[in-house]
Amino acid sequence: MNRFALLALFILCSCFGPQRPAPVTYYGGKAGEGSAGVHNVIEGDTLWSISKRYKIVMRDIAVFNHLDAPYILSAGQRLKLPPPMEYKVRAGDSLYAVSRIFGVSTSEIAQLNSLKSPYTIHEGDVLKLPSLTAANQPSPSSPSAVRSASVQAPHKKPVQRAKISAKTPKRASSSGKFMQPVEGRVISSYGPKKGGMHNDGINIAAPKGSPVKAAENGVVVYAGNELKGSGNLVLIRHENRWMTAYAHMDKTLIKRGQIIKRGQQIGTVGSTGSVDSPQLHFEVRRGTEAINPKLHLEG
Repeated sequence: MNRFALLALFILCSCFGPQRPAPVTYYGGKAGEGSAGVHNVIEGDTLWSISKRYKIVMRDIAVFNHLDAPYILSAGQRLKLPPPMEYKVRAGDSLYAVSRIFGVSTSEIAQLNSLKSPYTIHEGDVLKLPSLTAANQPSPSSPSAVRSASVQAPHKKPVQRAKISAKTPKRASSSGKFMQPVEGRVISSYGPKKGGMHNDGINIAAPKGSPVKAAENGVVVYAGNELKGSGNLVLIRHENRWMTAYAHMDKTLIKRGQIIKRGQQIGTVGSTGSVDSPQLHFEVRRGTEAINPKLHLEG
């Protein structure tokens, strides 16, 4: 289950994204602060001052907005804000709700805060949130970060992804059903779990190395491992706004932009990301809405 920030590509995440719009959350409340996750630059702002105001790693803001040193900002410029470093739990919050607010993985928040099942959180608790960039970098309040604030480029360059030009192929199945991508036993079904967790798909146990096959004709829109909790992940776009996701794979055998046929092998079962046994996490989505795969799988 699982952080799709890097990927505005897939507004997905729990494993991979909200089933419904997340509540509007203000990261600050001072002059220049806009709606959730946005800062409108005002006279005198620097990347450093913004990072301190919102308690966000400066390097994350730079990466998120494709900024290079010396990070010159202009009044009126709009900056997208990645998750802050901390979040104070409000009444009624669950770990799943917090993950949805900031578009990060529930499992990653649990690991970062040493939370154990059933992952109970209480009003007033302060949760650490994962950084977009390397975990062991100086925080904005550390002396080394202060010294380097105006001279260092972001820790990691944003990946420049060309627009996918391949046309989405027609579906192979006239029934509108998807094929199950791997043979195996469902070990985690779709829906709410204990302690406020939620599965946006199903997890299928299978021997490591088992072939993972595309559930329908489509175009690969993502193949990589930048979402920590997901491990090796493939996203395939299908006709009429459908999308399928395949996570925790050992190997991927396709590349972004490639046209895929139903039943074509796209990778092998593994245990990458936030799982410790061989399995495939599989999701079916329509637009940004996660749908129970069992309703759309053949037989």
